[in-house]
Amino acid sequence: MPFAHWPTYEARVVTAAHRIQGTMRLPPMGTTADYLNLENKSFFPLEKASIYPAGFRPVSGEPLLKAEFLGVSKANLLWVVGGVPSRMQASPQVVTKRRAAVFFADHVLVGEIEMLKTFDLPAFFSKAKPFVTLFQSELYALDAFGHKEPPEERFDFVTVHLGGIEGVVELSAVDLHPRWGGLY
Repeated sequence: MPFAHWPTYEARVVTAAHRIQGTMRLPPMGTTADYLNLENKSFFPLEKASIYPAGFRPVSGEPLLKAEFLGVSKANLLWVVGGVPSRMQASPQVVTKRRAAVFFADHVLVGEIEMLKTFDLPAFFSKAKPFVTLFQSELYALDAFGHKEPPEERFDFVTVHLGGIEGVVELSAVDLHPRWGGLY
């Protein structure tokens, strides 16, 4: 099916330099992570794009630039909200969810990563493709993270570029770190 006939979705894209609102197209039956993980594509196409200054909070005010089409370098993506989540294609008996905090320079996304029960978080990240889905996500400013502050935003899912993160920490009920306790 030609690109022009692919289903469209509202998208919010965060890079280190900009926040972008627009519309993305995904192949029928495709997911956001699957599309971003295509190795032969260097750019993520957005339509009706509005480009705003850097930051992780929701966009407001007048955009810096508007474009009917914008190709965003996948290498510069930090995360994308919108599209279709990528789910494990395995029996529910062999899939588990691990709660993790994914760190960026000035913010943190906390959510659940689906993986095989036979994996721990380090094994998952050693084999993961560049873009993964983080479910039931909460967005925190880095300096507020773990201080009983409410999240800036909540998302059903976020597609995260692992090449853009600073690090990841697994959060579990036995984690007694005073700054991270109570976030799960």
